[in-house]
Amino acid sequence: MSFSRVGLVAVCLSAIGCSASPNLPTASNNVLTMLEPGERVKIREVGAKRDRTVQVEGKIKAQAPLMGGQRAYEVQDETGSVWIVTGRSVPAIGSSVNVQGKVRLQKIDLAGQDQSTVYIEQQ
Repeated sequence: MSFSRVGLVAVCLSAIGCSASPNLPTASNNVLTMLEPGERVKIREVGAKRDRTVQVEGKIKAQAPLMGGQRAYEVQDETGSVWIVTGRSVPAIGSSVNVQGKVRLQKIDLAGQDQSTVYIEQQ
């Protein structure tokens, strides 16, 4: 006799019970926060979050078109500013935005000096 997956899960749950385990997170342990894909950070903290998904909030300070249909815009909060690279349309300068994306590093070497910068690739 073979069980369906649902039947097997039901048998396992009835065998072990459905009580809460002390090792599992509960609502009081901020389960919803743990499930969010992007960590909300101040712009001054972005450089330390390389290759991670973050959320930043601020006002658009500047815009620049890029090649290949990409656009860039600078977002500023009270701690600094960061460039956002996106394929989406960009709101007007002065608009308040909440942006989520992956922090990237662009290595730039000019005349032997490191001019590398971090930016956020919007998702």
